[in-house]
Amino acid sequence: MGKVLQVRVWASTYSEDEVRDAWPRLYELAFPKEQQRYVAKTGVVEMIETLVDACRFADWSDELKAYAKEPLDAIFALRQELEEALSEWNPQKANQLTDKIEDALSDLEKDLPNE
Repeated sequence: MGKVLQVRVWASTYSEDEVRDAWPRLYELAFPKEQQRYVAKTGVVEMIETLVDACRFADWSDELKAYAKEPLDAIFALRQELEEALSEWNPQKANQLTDKIEDALSDLEKDLPNE
């Protein structure tokens, strides 16, 4: 890799609309409609980071916070593993982790208590 011209490997969300379609309840918890105009990016990684913070600081019910904390911590750990795999230029592991992250988000979406 050159000093000026560098190669980067990263994961990104192709279509933010697909995030909203795949996990509508999680998306709304992360990016409430009344605040969406202030959000620059609403991809999967951004949603995970926002949900982890929201679980700690947002005005969620105690039931929702108690239910979501452990799964969100696990999803955040997977997201960190993804970053490590990408920084190590390990696309196979990164691809496996994207599947795990999406499955974990789908499981959380499906089992969320009603707010």
